[in-house]
Amino acid sequence: MVGGVMEPKGEAPGDTPLPADPAPQVAGDTRKQTIQRGLTLAALGVVFGDIGTSPLYAMNATVAFADQRHLNESIIGIVSLFFWTLMLVVTIKYLVFIMKADNDGEGGDFSMHALLEDVMGRPKRTPFIYLLIAFGAALLVGDGVITPSISVLSAIEGLEVAGPDLGHAIIPIALIILITLFAIQRFGTGGIGKAFGPVMLVWFAILGGLGLWQLFEHGITILHAFNPVYAVEFLWHERGQALMVLGGVVLCVTGVEALYVDMGHFGRKAIQRGWLFVAMPGLVLNYFGQGALALSSPKMPDNLFFSLVPSGWMTYVLVALATVATVIASQAVISGVFALTRQAIQLRYCPNLPIVHTSDKVEGQIYVPIVNLLLCVACVLTVVLFRTSVNLAAAYGMAVTGAMGITSLAYCYVRVKVWKKSLAASLLLLAAFWIIDIAFLASTLLKFVDGAFYPLMIAAGIFIMMLTWRMGRKAIVQSFFEKQEPLEKFLQDLPQKEFTQMPGTGIFLTADNHYAPSAMQDQLAFFKVLREENILMTAVPDVKPRVRHGRIIEMEKLEHGFFRITFRYGYREQPDLLEILKHVRDEVGGKIDLDDVLFNFNRERVFVTRARTLAYPLKLLFVLLARNSQPMQEQFKYPPRKAVETVHPVFL
Repeated sequence: MVGGVMEPKGEAPGDTPLPADPAPQVAGDTRKQTIQRGLTLAALGVVFGDIGTSPLYAMNATVAFADQRHLNESIIGIVSLFFWTLMLVVTIKYLVFIMKADNDGEGGDFSMHALLEDVMGRPKRTPFIYLLIAFGAALLVGDGVITPSISVLSAIEGLEVAGPDLGHAIIPIALIILITLFAIQRFGTGGIGKAFGPVMLVWFAILGGLGLWQLFEHGITILHAFNPVYAVEFLWHERGQALMVLGGVVLCVTGVEALYVDMGHFGRKAIQRGWLFVAMPGLVLNYFGQGALALSSPKMPDNLFFSLVPSGWMTYVLVALATVATVIASQAVISGVFALTRQAIQLRYCPNLPIVHTSDKVEGQIYVPIVNLLLCVACVLTVVLFRTSVNLAAAYGMAVTGAMGITSLAYCYVRVKVWKKSLAASLLLLAAFWIIDIAFLASTLLKFVDGAFYPLMIAAGIFIMMLTWRMGRKAIVQSFFEKQEPLEKFLQDLPQKEFTQMPGTGIFLTADNHYAPSAMQDQLAFFKVLREENILMTAVPDVKPRVRHGRIIEMEKLEHGFFRITFRYGYREQPDLLEILKHVRDEVGGKIDLDDVLFNFNRERVFVTRARTLAYPLKLLFVLLARNSQPMQEQFKYPPRKAVETVHPVFL
């Protein structure tokens, strides 16, 4: 030791260590780059499907709302609106600003909710911004029903362009494709992304190629649309129909919320690279190509997108590829709904539904079987009820535009409350976002009676369920903890209580091992018995797929044969509680006999009373939700023959 510092063994004082071999670092960098490229490709197959198929219908819908007498003069303004909407909404608002508001890599409005809870806490009354965020999430669930339905229908309807006699087969084919899509969700978003990613790479290349072809064929006059003045002039001249036109333009960014919500599946950098280098160039070139075709045509084609290729076999090929692309488009919102469900469970807006983690590399890649089934049923019913994409078009965009406005407000809250940014600057940024958001929202509200009510109706139902669960759980937890006794006080009073001490070890799985579990208190109150040794175990989920080292976080031996254990487990693990007990016995010692252990679990049973906690119909809804909530112990392995459940009555 020199000067109180321990020298490395095998080195003489003053020797200069040799530089490290750069080979391992180079290999590590190469592997990291390979993983990043793989994530970007997979993101193309999951995240960009919805926004990537908007050229199929967005331009047609917008042109239909414009003044047909001066349509050619309006084309440059319409294309300019498309270009600047993509730049301002997707590139600047979401990629530059919104996607920075992540919660340990997770995106979506619920991530901002979690960030706000860290600084605002959990007040007695739920803040208005929390309720607004929950409604925004419910809107995206509504979009999760509309998007697969209209995407698949719009592509299959291309068969009528290729062969008018095939119209009768549209509904059956659409239903088969939708059911198949939901059936493969169990393979995970990562696996689906690997399969769909190359297809979407080809799709965006074809979109860009078709656009370039039209620019070479029909001239570059349409490139004037890069100038935003043409967009402003068009809106001014078409001010009577401006909102209706914007109702078509907004279709070019449907799916933008999926970029933010699906961030947890692949990461922000993968999504940014996919947009900037693949998706955005393909979309921009295609919209400009459709504009060039429209300018050169004496009569506006019935379908601008499918008119980009000559009629014949190329149309069939494009219809087939568009069908595959729209199926992939549905994947973006489905995986987004899975991510929202998980976040809702963590924030106590949703019952504890079974979640399957499908990746060892990315913690956010999940599959929720119950939600997948419900989405499938809802999409099938939607296709059967509406039957054509034209009928569904009025409903499309309502959910996304509402969610966009809520996301802007939540982001402003995060800037001020969490990041401590200037209130004035945050309000100016919010105003800039809301100028676009409110304009688009107003344009979709004009279609309320024609179908925009449908996603709002779905969102309202989801929101009522979320609010009911949160309020019901809050009332139960409050009454539950009022009756629970702190563990220190329980142990202090234990010698004064009359009970029989039985041989063996009692295991109590509890959410907070600083309180005496209700199952233990019930044993003592009704049966007057306790085991010689009692272990209170609390499980903490980890962000890693598996915990290989340092599973035990806290291991404390208390009085009267009590132990307090806190352990970690990975998101793809189902830990064996007996294995953890072996480690506890070896480390702490004691009389733990693994052949004579009894696992004690608590299960709540809700009883409806006349208490003014919730309205009576909401109480019935809460009971229904509670019956479908997965007990905490189902996440772990334990011998069922050595376990008992104590039913704890809860009065609501």
